[in-house]
This record gives sequence, C-alpha cells and structure tokens, in this order.
Amino acid sequence: MSQAAEQPSSRLADVLLRAPAAEDPSDEPWAYRGWAALAVSLFVLYHTVALLQHTTPAAGLAERFNRKLAGALRAGAYMRATSSVQSWAMFAPNPHRTNQFLQVRVVTQDGEELDLLHDIYGRRDYPYFFYDRMGKINRRLIEQERYQSPYAAWVCREWARTHGGEAPVRVNFTKMWTKVPPPDKAIATMGFDPFALKLYKEPLKGFDCATTPHAQLPNDIRARYGFTPLPDGAFVGIEENTWRDRADAKARILQRRRAVDAGRGKASKAAEGARVEESTLPGEGGGAEGAPNDEPALPNEGGNEGGGNDGGGD
Repeated sequence: MSQAAEQPSSRLADVLLRAPAAEDPSDEPWAYRGWAALAVSLFVLYHTVALLQHTTPAAGLAERFNRKLAGALRAGAYMRATSSVQSWAMFAPNPHRTNQFLQVRVVTQDGEELDLLHDIYGRRDYPYFFYDRMGKINRRLIEQERYQSPYAAWVCREWARTHGGEAPVRVNFTKMWTKVPPPDKAIATMGFDPFALKLYKEPLKGFDCATTPHAQLPNDIRARYGFTPLPDGAFVGIEENTWRDRADAKARILQRRRAVDAGRGKASKAAEGARVEESTLPGEGGGAEGAPNDEPALPNEGGNEGGGNDGGGD
C-alpha cells in the first residue's frame, strides 16, 4: 500500500483513538433555547388550550364562554387540520337510550338458516369489566348501512373457507334492541336486569353471496386450501374509484362542456352571418323604390300595380 493511502487511515485512527471525547448533548438542561424555546412553548400552550376547549361539552353554564373561546382560537379548524377531532355525544347531553345488537344468519346451500352468534346479546354480563369489540361492530353495522355489504362479503368468504370452499346462498341481518329504562324507573326498582327487558327485532336487508362484490373466495386462496377454482366470471369485483379516477371523470365532463359551448358558439356565429347576408340583399321592389319620381313607367310592366304595390305595399 502506498504512503499516500496510509496517511488518511492513520489520521482517522488517531482521531478515533486519541481525540478528546465529544460533549454529550443530553447533559444540556434545555432542548431549545431563546426564540425556539419560546415558539415551542407557545405552540404547546395553544395546543393544550385548543384541545381542552374542543373536548369540553359545548352546552351548560360555560356555553357562551366556550363558544367565544372557540372562535378566538379557531379551535375547530385547527383540530380538523391536525385530525384531532373528538366527539362526546355518546356521553352528553343524551347518552344511548337503547342497547342495539345485530343478528347475523346464513342460508346454506341446503336451505338451512343458521345463526352465527355474531351479536353481543347475551354474551356479556352487566356491569362488565372487559370490553368486547363486537358490541361496537354491532352498533356500527346498524347505524351506517355502508358497512353491511363488506361485512356480509366477509361472512360469505369466511364460511366458504371453513366449509370446503362451498359458500352460503345468502347472509341475512336482523336488528335487535332493548330500551333502557329512564333514571326514575331504574331508581324506583333499584336497577334492572338488561336481559329481562323486552327484545325488539326488525329484519334488515340481506345480501346474496353470488352477486355481492368480493363475497366469493378468490381462486388464489382456494388453491391454498385445495379447493376447486371458481368458474370464469364468478368472482364479482368492486368498482375502483380512486382520486385519479375522479380527476379523470371531472376532466372528461369539462371537456364535454367545452365542446358543447364551442358548438353553440359556432352555431350562433353562423346564424348571425346569415342574418347579415339577408339584410344586405336588395328588396323585391327595390327598382321601383330607387327610380326617380318623374321617371315614366315602362309599358306592359304594370307600373302602377307593380311599383305601387311592391314598393310601398309593405
């Protein structure tokens, strides 16, 4: 190895082995100093106050103060921009007055209807110490119908996966609920038994496994479990609608509007040109009108009839 190549390595070794230890920045009492510390402190203060204002119930004794503070801080816009929006509507001013459950049933190829026991009714005691997410799923499926089709598709696929690749015919939903007694009745009876309340039922929309998008077990998963593949065209996909698809659709709409506006402009210009040409053409009685008054009428032309009527009739 040449002497020129050895010198940088030797200098690096001397620095690593014999240089004094660098100061540890963790020994500093403050991470920021001066204006940076002031800016960070003000931001933390603003965020804390905005968070407290946004999560505090808007009704009550402090309603007017809460509203003024929200306007001064623009807390709503800030919380939306930072995706920190919270809602206390489930606790105040009116908490839930019904316990809602969703019964999920499948209709098999043999025509048998089976309850999958996906609802939370009867699965936990009251009061309960451990939260079961199935209760949240039940309420969301009931309150927002757009979740029902994907959930039914998952039920169809999962049933096919666990039953030899044979999907059920249909998934049926039934809404169930009980009414929570008002406080005065609950106090008078020293509480109540949730499962002793009257259970109401209402059938909801069902979904066919053969026509619901993504309700069929895909062939790659079927091959993994050794199931026979689906026939051609049996898998129903979803219509993708990404931001790019929406932008392209908007561009096509604008292009069609411009084409229509351009066609209307050409038609209006053509009509205006036609009106100009008609106004420049001589009238049918122009010869008689333009002739001097003392010019005698030509014989056999019907000067009085032609000139009088054509020139001044209209």
